[in-house]
Amino acid sequence: MEKNDIKCPKCGSETRQRKKGFTHAGSQRMLCCDCGYKYTPNPKQWGYSEETRKRALQLLALGNTGRGIGKIMNMSQSNAYRWAKEEAAEEAKKAPHGADPIEID
Repeated sequence: MEKNDIKCPKCGSETRQRKKGFTHAGSQRMLCCDCGYKYTPNPKQWGYSEETRKRALQLLALGNTGRGIGKIMNMSQSNAYRWAKEEAAEEAKKAPHGADPIEID
């Protein structure tokens, strides 16, 4: 991306656009010298894909530990536990209110 292609999303100015560091994901940050607005022209995705989340949850369901999943998938061990907790919360929202819990022996 050339400097001429960069346009401030706030004021629309195409001139006086300066580089102003990087985001945690590695995207270039810009500063509009006309209005002082800081922005990222082309932000990169930050985080894990949905496929990675599903695979980690499958491994957790198969009996792998969070530490094992972290080593296999090269991520923090707490990710799998947090994703499982979020998934359980979503399932609880879908369950009908007043339903009796099922006991498994």
